Amino acid sequence: MDGRKAVEEDKPSHLRAYLIVLAVNVLQISTGAVMGWTSPSLPKLNLTTHEQSLVGSLYSLGAAPGPFIVTFGLNTIGRKGVIYVLWACFMSSWIIMASSQNLYVIYIARLMGGIGVGGTCSGVPVYIAEVALPEIRGRLGSTGLLFLGIGSLVMYGVGPQVSYTILALCGLAMAAIFGVKEAEEAIQKLRGYKTREKLEEELAQIERAILLEKENSVSFLVGIRKPVALKALGLGIFVVAMQQFQGVNPINAYNQIIFEQADLNFPAKHVPVIYLFVGMVFLLLPVLLVNKLFGVKTAYIASGFGASISLALLGLYFYLINSGGVDMHDYSYISVVFLVLFSLFSHLGVSPLSWPIVAEILPLSVKGVCTGICGCISSLIGFLYLAVFPSIAKNYGYSTDFFG
Repeated sequence: MDGRKAVEEDKPSHLRAYLIVLAVNVLQISTGAVMGWTSPSLPKLNLTTHEQSLVGSLYSLGAAPGPFIVTFGLNTIGRKGVIYVLWACFMSSWIIMASSQNLYVIYIARLMGGIGVGGTCSGVPVYIAEVALPEIRGRLGSTGLLFLGIGSLVMYGVGPQVSYTILALCGLAMAAIFGVKEAEEAIQKLRGYKTREKLEEELAQIERAILLEKENSVSFLVGIRKPVALKALGLGIFVVAMQQFQGVNPINAYNQIIFEQADLNFPAKHVPVIYLFVGMVFLLLPVLLVNKLFGVKTAYIASGFGASISLALLGLYFYLINSGGVDMHDYSYISVVFLVLFSLFSHLGVSPLSWPIVAEILPLSVKGVCTGICGCISSLIGFLYLAVFPSIAKNYGYSTDFFG
């Protein structure tokens, strides 16, 4: 009985794991805040269409080098150091933004925040994978988009009610609460080990894993020449490109100003909150159902198809009110229904599953650099998409954006 009790006492605490991941995922909350800031802020700023497009898209341009910064930093300053650098990018972004409403200051702040976004999306999952126990690693790894949604939801909910400066300070406050413990102490507290022996055993396993990774690593130029690596990289680029072309980021960034043109019979500022809340509710379903009921491939294809149909219906609505001259004011809720359907379908597959698919298909020997390439290309596509979206809407109407 005493032996069994001792074993039970030394079992790692899952609660502590969830708590430490909560702390690390504050970075994901900051990511969501950067991405969601534009929707309530652009209507307050007296900007041209070109200026709106730059404010909305520059964070994605800043995100492009983020994965490479993480890849380099992991081998120099370590995981914890990388996370602190990303945290500093978020803090600097919000401080700069709160200091002035000058357009060029906002540009700089958006670029700084984008570096944090790009690095966080690739760096935080690595940290979680290393500090979480295997039996809960999958569940914890899937929480990133949920925390990202929380950050955007705060921006969507608070933004229309407060001034530009107060909203920037809200972003600063969300970033400021982040903190990470010293490495060994963090592992002991996180895992819940009560004996030094168990802690040393865990540290030894981590060290062996790092050595094995170094032994198996080869030059990127050597590894990428293998047909299987090239095929995996091409497929990875295709997957992240499809995620961007699905249209989530432009809708996140320009949600409020889009629906100010939808002839709604209620304030457009409420639409982003409805949209994101539905997405967060359905976000956890892939984690619970994909492997048991559908499989990743089926869920991904169904998600993409459903999201495309929803956007086409939304495009048809805008075509009818802008080009068809149809009075849809009494039925304007239909546009929000189409948006909610888009949110539902995108969060059931393409949004949460794209990067896990990329991580699964890339060979270990070139995974680090190839992940960075996929992340960089994804960010650049996102930048171009966000940059042209307002101009297309101005010249041809939102229906063209959604049909495209």
